[in-house]
Amino acid sequence: MAHAEFALRVLAFILITVLIARAYWRLAVRILRWCRVRIPKSVLAVISGLLGIITLFVLLWVYVYHGFGYQPDIYRVGNRSSNKVAITFDDGPSREFTPAILDILKEYEVPATFFMVGSHVEKYPEIARRVVEEGHAVGSHTQNHRNLPTLSTIELQKELMEATAAITEVTGVYPSFVRPPRGMYDDRFRRMANLLGQEIVLWSISTRDWRYGVTASYIERLVESRVRGGDIILFHDSGALLRNEGGDRRATVMALPRVIEIIRAKGLEIVPLAELLHDAPGEAFPQIDRPE
Repeated sequence: MAHAEFALRVLAFILITVLIARAYWRLAVRILRWCRVRIPKSVLAVISGLLGIITLFVLLWVYVYHGFGYQPDIYRVGNRSSNKVAITFDDGPSREFTPAILDILKEYEVPATFFMVGSHVEKYPEIARRVVEEGHAVGSHTQNHRNLPTLSTIELQKELMEATAAITEVTGVYPSFVRPPRGMYDDRFRRMANLLGQEIVLWSISTRDWRYGVTASYIERLVESRVRGGDIILFHDSGALLRNEGGDRRATVMALPRVIEIIRAKGLEIVPLAELLHDAPGEAFPQIDRPE
């Protein structure tokens, strides 16, 4: 049953892409016919397919950063009228990079939130405990960092419950926040987070420190050009592009001191995530016009 549900979800993504590509194909055929231009069908198929894939990625970007419909249970940003921002780290803890990040945060007296992968917490319990001991908040980032919408319901529940149990057992703190890997969520995840009493937190600025070859100066420039009051800034202290860990996060460590200085130079205050979120206005309920 689990494999069937997984296959159906993957098939749904493929089907959506095909339908979008087909829409582009039909539109292109009409335009070319009207313009009396001939293009080989093979070329048109490739172009339509590429446009379908690009459109799907654009829709996914909107879905992560803005959402569709009424989503009062998902935080993406704090109060824009405040001077407060929050710093978050995903995918840890890491034996190589998390301690260095904690040293910097301690030196600059900056609070942060670490969205931890349950299997990494079990692998590096002493580092997970240090995060809490030094006053930082913790959130769940699932047990194995899998794409949640493609999982069966049973597997999704296990990802969330096992991570919550591991973090609580090791650190002694119940994770009150949860962030889906890569920002990919669905209604099942939202319902499960609500049942677990965990607030769903995404982000408004990604430093893109997960990219291969990223430099500290790039991260610094990105933050300097975009940061403003209410932002939730995303960094990574572990992870990799295709694996749970093993990525190079030296640029993150190198950039962090300067990023903190940049934020403060703009008159912004780095606060705990809970303070930023609970100072944020809730999403207004949509107005619905009904005929008398």
